[in-house]
Amino acid sequence: MTFETTALWAFEKDILSRSWGDWMEAHTSFLKPLHRYEGQMSILPDKLNFSGIDKRTGEEIFFAIQKYQIVQLYLGFDESYNAMETRGLGLLWLPLRVIFLQNGKEEKLYIITNYKFFGWADTKGYFEYLKNWLS
Repeated sequence: MTFETTALWAFEKDILSRSWGDWMEAHTSFLKPLHRYEGQMSILPDKLNFSGIDKRTGEEIFFAIQKYQIVQLYLGFDESYNAMETRGLGLLWLPLRVIFLQNGKEEKLYIITNYKFFGWADTKGYFEYLKNWLS
């Protein structure tokens, strides 16, 4: 069974290397929060698939995180993706952080699911779903 939703996502390195224009866009009404990629997140029995567009290059992207690679799920802001990076200081949504192992190194991925232009997202529901999926 596959569970799919729209998603905005960025790796920690994308957040840390954001430009002034990225920051301004994330703070402008009716524009989306800070992210690099936009597309679909699919939850399969053994992995998370991401497919979409890299907004910096315009290229199509696809990558997967195997279930066994996931080290931690966390709902909320942290020192890399903090509430100051958002319009509204995260009052209507929180990012989902997935820490996973890739090539022996921990990577952080920040995901916002089903974002609506009025500043709302249902990331908390996907966090709960993924916690159950992992157990």
